[in-house]
Amino acid sequence: MDFKLPDLGEGVHEGQILAVHVKEGQSITEDAPLLEVETDKAAVDIPCPCTGIVSTVHIQEKQLVHVGDVMITFETKEARGTNTPITTTPEKSTTRTATAPFVSENSSKVRSSPSVRKFARQQGVAISTVVGTGAGGRVTRQDVENAQSPSVTSGVVIASSVMTAAPINQGTQPTLKVETEIEGVQEQTEFGIVVRQPMSQARKAISRAMAHAWETIPHVTDCNDADITEIDKMRKAFKDPDQPDLKLTLLPFVLKAICRSLKKYPILNAAICQETGDVLFRQFVNIAIGIDSERGLIAPVIHNADTMSVGEISAHLEQITLNARSASFSIADTKGATYTVSNAGAVGRTRYSTPIIQQNTVACLAVGRARLMPWVVDGDIIPRLILPLSHSIDHRLIDGGREIPFIEHLINDLEHPMRFAV
Repeated sequence: MDFKLPDLGEGVHEGQILAVHVKEGQSITEDAPLLEVETDKAAVDIPCPCTGIVSTVHIQEKQLVHVGDVMITFETKEARGTNTPITTTPEKSTTRTATAPFVSENSSKVRSSPSVRKFARQQGVAISTVVGTGAGGRVTRQDVENAQSPSVTSGVVIASSVMTAAPINQGTQPTLKVETEIEGVQEQTEFGIVVRQPMSQARKAISRAMAHAWETIPHVTDCNDADITEIDKMRKAFKDPDQPDLKLTLLPFVLKAICRSLKKYPILNAAICQETGDVLFRQFVNIAIGIDSERGLIAPVIHNADTMSVGEISAHLEQITLNARSASFSIADTKGATYTVSNAGAVGRTRYSTPIIQQNTVACLAVGRARLMPWVVDGDIIPRLILPLSHSIDHRLIDGGREIPFIEHLINDLEHPMRFAV
């Protein structure tokens, strides 16, 4: 029985093999972990479609595969002597119900996210020896922290350590001291050694999307500052009796203020119809949030954000951030955005930037790192908490006469939070 890569949905026709969880000659049961495939937007777990013996593994890790390609050939009692192609539907996310701990024989077969693999290497833990307690036997960060085993670092450049490079042509093996982990194949050039690393499917998709957006959308960026001293005081003092452990960050307040501004100036929530050039005024607000992950920048969407309270937005933010960084989300979770927010300040000291507008939207707001600054208030210079905002607009549809009132309304909300927090 030939198992072919099934239709992954949402117009996805190819993917890259992240992990193969089986080997030839192995017995396997239906729904056991089989493959992990990375598409443009998500890492998808594919379970075994039958019970039997793995006869032939036709693919290997890092290989690019297409829908319909034969992945695994099985021998089953029912189909012994036949060669019937079969397909199955992959799970929408990497979250699965565990039945028993799953221990893999080597690191390439371990079910874990890229970030957990990286963390294990940094901690000197052989991930192949770790018992996975997560969904479907997935190895979690906590599992790695609890493990006590020697490091296995074959062929990997480890951060803040010394690596012996692979032989290149002739001569002795050079020793390279590095500070950043790099995985790949070393090659000799006329100027020195390079490490060749294939671009992931997610990074390729990001690359194509960014290039297309920059080439087709005339970007104009407006940079401003908001005095968020009062909203920060209110945030710190907020207590929810129903959620005593809830700790609000600034971002939910920013998103709530954005929703209010989009309701007042709906042109910023619109889109340009690619076929006719008409303006499409969306009667819903779906905000995509740029989140940094091991797979690159992911932008999951909070749907109908305008109907939510600050607390509800906070809960959704926490969930989509966790899903994005653990690759446990579906492709549909990144669809349908009407406006985009890049929380650049959460990554580092970034203040102003030029956020790139997503397709089917006309604006993107980058939120920088807030800091105390000397500020003039009623003629006096006093310390205030200042939030930098960078707002890119599609100049085909939006000009200053429409963008400036929008951003002023947003800043007024942030500087006078009682306007929307009551």
